[in-house]
Amino acid sequence: MRNPTVAAILGLMTLPLVASQCEEDLPQPVITVAAFTQAGTWYLSEYKTAGQITRADSIKDRFALRFAPDSSYRRILLSNSSETAGTWKLTGSHNRRLHLTDPTGDQQDFYVEAINAESLFLYRDRGGPAGSFMFKTVR
Repeated sequence: MRNPTVAAILGLMTLPLVASQCEEDLPQPVITVAAFTQAGTWYLSEYKTAGQITRADSIKDRFALRFAPDSSYRRILLSNSSETAGTWKLTGSHNRRLHLTDPTGDQQDFYVEAINAESLFLYRDRGGPAGSFMFKTVR
């Protein structure tokens, strides 16, 4: 004779197992050069380091970035509109590593957390103080 209560309990016990199998991580999309270049100018809007968030005009030496399809970029210091040029490239798994080289040869690497038509999220964990950077297409 079957016991409906036992069957119901066994059924409920298997739900977390089934649900966890459905929640596997989806593959991250590949970051493209076009995602960086189509936006025009990326303005640093937020910087977070050591648990402290600094936003917009409160950011010391706030800057903007312009990426070109020819692997060049410009960094514009917003306080005086001075520009420096350098090179950039996407590397790593799914092009998630942004590598910048400035005119003096200094190099910086950032992890690209996300990018869309309006926002760019970068994270740096080496080659300088760890921190996250949020850029927007509007100042």
